[in-house]
Amino acid sequence: MLRALFRVKRKTCPEIDENQDGARAIVIEEGIATWIFKHGVRHHDFRNVTSLDYSLLKAIRELVKGYEVDVRPLWQWELAILEGFRIFREIKKPDYRGGTVIADLVSHTIEFRAPL
Repeated sequence: MLRALFRVKRKTCPEIDENQDGARAIVIEEGIATWIFKHGVRHHDFRNVTSLDYSLLKAIRELVKGYEVDVRPLWQWELAILEGFRIFREIKKPDYRGGTVIADLVSHTIEFRAPL
C-alpha cells in the first residue's frame, strides 16, 4: 500500500507489480495493519512495552509468507510496530493533536515533529 500511496509501484516488471504491489498484497497489508492496530489499542497503544509477544510476531511472518517482506527478521517487525505506536501516541497527545511524521526509507527511521 505504501508503494501505491507514494506512486512508486514497480510497473516495469508485471510479475512483481501484480504479486508484490498488487491488490492482493495491499489487502493483506491492510489486514495486518488493522489487526496489529486493534491489538495495540487493546494493550494501551503498547505504552511502556519494550517487546511484543513472540506468537504475534510469528503470526505476522505466516501472513506475509510468499511476499518479499517474509525475509525480514522478527526483530524488525517488532521495532517497526513499536516505533509506529510511539509516533501514534505522540500524534494523539492533547498538546499536539497533529504534527508531521518523517520517514526515512533509506535509514529505516521514523520521527515525529510537533506542530509549530
